[in-house]
Amino acid sequence: MNQMQKDSPNQEPMKPDTADNLLYIIIKYKNALIGALVLIIALGGGTAFWLNLQKAAEQEASLQLSKTAPLLDRGEYRKAIDGASGIAGLKSISEKHGNTPSGSMASLLLANAYYLLGQPDSALAVYDGISIKNKDLSAAVLAGTGACHAKKKAFAQAASAYEKAAEKAENKALKAQYSFNAADNYLDSGSREKALELYKKIVADYPGSTGAALAQRTLWQLSGSR
Repeated sequence: MNQMQKDSPNQEPMKPDTADNLLYIIIKYKNALIGALVLIIALGGGTAFWLNLQKAAEQEASLQLSKTAPLLDRGEYRKAIDGASGIAGLKSISEKHGNTPSGSMASLLLANAYYLLGQPDSALAVYDGISIKNKDLSAAVLAGTGACHAKKKAFAQAASAYEKAAEKAENKALKAQYSFNAADNYLDSGSREKALELYKKIVADYPGSTGAALAQRTLWQLSGSR
């Protein structure tokens, strides 16, 4: 939930926006996340009681999140974070229901909203508290931290976070994109050779992907050819 806009002064307009990618990941894998976190079978009375509590908490969190989502759609990120009249904010949902699937989604969206408001430190604080088993969602969290470090001009840290995101992700298109983000940040950090090596690896490992196309174009630009 990253991936978010690259913060280099030489930002290319065709590069995918990380915030859009993160929202795509969240929407695509919401059912998988719920399936991973909600128990299906109660093995005893105590577990059944816990399950009922979890179901009730998830229903409440899901309902609250559905009311908050339109604020994000309209770009009203501060209202989405703090809430509005009759609408719970992402911060409240995350704090109260963080152990439910929708609560986890609220945490991802909360971090993303902070990022889009230009508050990378606040976003990082939220990302650091998110734990999700789904690998692509977990990778989105790592990519989000990478975007925050990039906004803070901590390019080496950003590159490392993006590389971890690429390793964690199962989706090949995401692996390619996160690897490309890592290479870009290595380049911005002054590690040109490491960046070149990674660009070439992306082209070789993920042919046909957007990440590979962007990596190849960057290699051409760096070599002065087209």
